[in-house]
Amino acid sequence: MVPYNKITSLFVAPSSAEWAGKTDWMSGTESSACKDGAPFPDLPSALGFIRELRRIGVNQPISVRLLPGLHCLSSTVRVDPGVTGVTIEPFGGAEDTRRNTVTRLIGGVRVGGWREDAFGGVPCLSAPIPAEIGGADFTDFYVNGTRAKLTRYPAEGWLYADDVENHDGQLFSSSKWFVAQKGDIRDFRNMERIQLSFCHYWIDEHTPIESYDPGTRRVTMRYPSRFGIDGGPGSASRLEYCLENVAETFGNPDEWYAEDGRIYYIPRDPSVTPETIDAYIPRIFKLFEFCGEPENPVRNVRIRGLGMGVTRGEYGSVGQGASGEGEPVKFASDAQAVSQADGSISFAYAENCSVEDCRLENFGVHGIVIDKGCHGIKIRGTLIRDGGAGGVKIVGGGVNAPSADRTYGNTVEDCRILSCGRRYFAACGVLMMHTYENTVAHNEIGYLYYTGVSVGWIWGYAPSVTRDNRIEKNHIHHLGDGMLSDMGGVYLLGNQPGTVVSGNVIHDVRSRNYGGWALYTDEGSSFITLENNVCWNTSDNSYHQHYGSMNTVRNNIFAFSDGPMMRVSRTEAHMSILFENNIVYSTGAPMFDISRNQIAQGTVSSMRNLYFDTTRAQPVMRRFGNGPDAEELLLGDVQAAGMEYESVIADPLFEDPARFDFRLREGSPAFALGFRPIDVSDVGPRK
Repeated sequence: MVPYNKITSLFVAPSSAEWAGKTDWMSGTESSACKDGAPFPDLPSALGFIRELRRIGVNQPISVRLLPGLHCLSSTVRVDPGVTGVTIEPFGGAEDTRRNTVTRLIGGVRVGGWREDAFGGVPCLSAPIPAEIGGADFTDFYVNGTRAKLTRYPAEGWLYADDVENHDGQLFSSSKWFVAQKGDIRDFRNMERIQLSFCHYWIDEHTPIESYDPGTRRVTMRYPSRFGIDGGPGSASRLEYCLENVAETFGNPDEWYAEDGRIYYIPRDPSVTPETIDAYIPRIFKLFEFCGEPENPVRNVRIRGLGMGVTRGEYGSVGQGASGEGEPVKFASDAQAVSQADGSISFAYAENCSVEDCRLENFGVHGIVIDKGCHGIKIRGTLIRDGGAGGVKIVGGGVNAPSADRTYGNTVEDCRILSCGRRYFAACGVLMMHTYENTVAHNEIGYLYYTGVSVGWIWGYAPSVTRDNRIEKNHIHHLGDGMLSDMGGVYLLGNQPGTVVSGNVIHDVRSRNYGGWALYTDEGSSFITLENNVCWNTSDNSYHQHYGSMNTVRNNIFAFSDGPMMRVSRTEAHMSILFENNIVYSTGAPMFDISRNQIAQGTVSSMRNLYFDTTRAQPVMRRFGNGPDAEELLLGDVQAAGMEYESVIADPLFEDPARFDFRLREGSPAFALGFRPIDVSDVGPRK
């Protein structure tokens, strides 16, 4: 047995027990603390040993090294203040992850015993549901590294309601029931396991069916809708919905259904056979929980180089009803951004901890949550992929919270956050609420159905702790996909002095009904600088401000918006935006969509910008109103009205705008206006 003060490494065996009795893996290593050199049987045991070492004053840094194989957790790994100065990593270090995760830590169970079978007359594969799962009541299933699909009815498109409970048109007037159209809902079996799903406004809602009355065609939802379902902005004129997990519609590639102790799966392609399928059912919700105390935080614990994932995604939102009084109600959705949901890795009251060079894939809700009382948490170089909700959520105490609950000074950098929001569409790549002095930089964030980076959680001008956050050099792309409305590449909310959005490349943002924006300063956004960003291909405006105060928008490139290039929604009697030294490149869209009152009230100060419209020599500079009665002004008109100073209309001489190469050629008229070239060569994750 090595003396305690000489221990620098501990080793953990995978659940397969293939390392039992072997000691050759220890050759050239430091030491294992177990008797006869055997590895620890699981990660909690190793951390428990470290906790005892710290208790008796043994404080040297220790690496906990996971031996190659599949490490299956049956419960969440809890990291408390007694565990400090620890690095959790694979036996092969960070290179292990780069070799396609030889070592994996998962919160699920591998499904074996596959055979060729049929379900409902459809050829498929089937296997027994593992005993650890305990039945068919699960909603996530992963095959060969990717989330498999729940069955859907109808296979494409939507069903429509004939009537709904509430018709008052208010946003928060939820409904508990609606009336289906005749013939839409049949007497499906396992009705209690069917999921009702619908998208409207900026959220998607999900609830099991509580009951169905064939006589009245009334569908009662187990959880009432968060918002009204009788139509409204960003919503169809009547409820559009689908049903998921319907046994009778099993029949498409990559679909699965569980019943009578077996799981049935239709391969997504011929390469998936009983011999090649690698399938998992999640068992637990969280892999790691860092849980410190306000006066005793968890300190200096790193997770490095691990492949992780396979967690459960069942989630229900809790809140007050429209009156704001009475007992909390469980709703079918959060009001925005899946904001209440937890993560597969969570930090609370933690300092100087990190997740570095990892792969976090196939997870249930959010990937990583940095909660109250955290600072110095670093998420670096990590792939976060195939999540039920968002990538990273950072949330701290608000203005009235104790100082110990404040969350600040955290970093998300050089990560790839891709294909998230697979189950809860309204999730963000990075969501920051009530937090300050954070940096989100050099990430790739793409293929989500909602916002890339969201900052702030105060609507209007009320006091907020949010300030001094930096969103820099991120590649944010392919958002929305026509699923939700009111979203953006970078979404900002509330008063947040010192926040800077700089050097990002944002493109291909597509909304459902309205609001596919690249940069979006929503209600009360104030004292924010947005500069040196390159934005193109949006279904609405490149830049949209709902309302706010003293925001600076400068030295950006905005191109190829389907709607007006910029829009300001609300007129207020103060300076709202300083818009200067930007290049705006239109293909027929007006440059600004604003109201007439914004002229007299000086809402926007615009100067030294370069405008160009590929379809006309004199672009429409301001449009007031919509439809045939809309008023349109040219450059001379807006200059005479005091809305534009020292701006010009000219071709900026981009290298190749058709291929989205917005580098400026020599002699560009933008230089004379003071425009500074934007270097995008280092945008996104650095090697």
